[in-house]
Amino acid sequence: MVLAFMSWIVFTGLIQYNQNALTNTSAVSLLSDGDNKTPRDSGKYIYVGMEKCASVCHNNKDMGFQYDIVRSSPHANAFKILGSRKAALYAKKADIRANPDISLICLKCHETGAGLDSSFFSVTYRKEDGVTCEACHKGPYIAKTYLPKEADCLKCHNNSVHRMNKFNFKLNCKKIAHQRPGTKTL
Repeated sequence: MVLAFMSWIVFTGLIQYNQNALTNTSAVSLLSDGDNKTPRDSGKYIYVGMEKCASVCHNNKDMGFQYDIVRSSPHANAFKILGSRKAALYAKKADIRANPDISLICLKCHETGAGLDSSFFSVTYRKEDGVTCEACHKGPYIAKTYLPKEADCLKCHNNSVHRMNKFNFKLNCKKIAHQRPGTKTL
């Protein structure tokens, strides 16, 4: 009787383990490009890029067409603006000798994952997408999606290289809001 009971516990445990493994594999396959690099495998998050987020989940009615909202935001143009005359003037004022679009000082806030080596990026990632979903909702060693806190935003919105208006976290969150329909705003 005890043996039968223990067998049942082991059996149900194996089923649960296999279901979790299948679920994790399914999620990885949605976001990977067949390389199957996962945060669990390497201890780090692999950036897949904005297009991948859109193609998997975030550009449909149920999700509130989040990709379309973010794609039309200033964050999405953050990298492109580094090629502008205005960016060159900011760089000169800050005594940055390199072009803004290759200077790590500029890129750390204008490109998701700037400064990380290529092993952090999937083939679907594009630096031209600027500040992407993953800049605010992931991190190099954080696989789980999270909502950013003010400290996360202040890593860039801190007046370090060029003059910015005082950062108001609550107001700025409302400006870039892209929540799912039916959810409360911050």
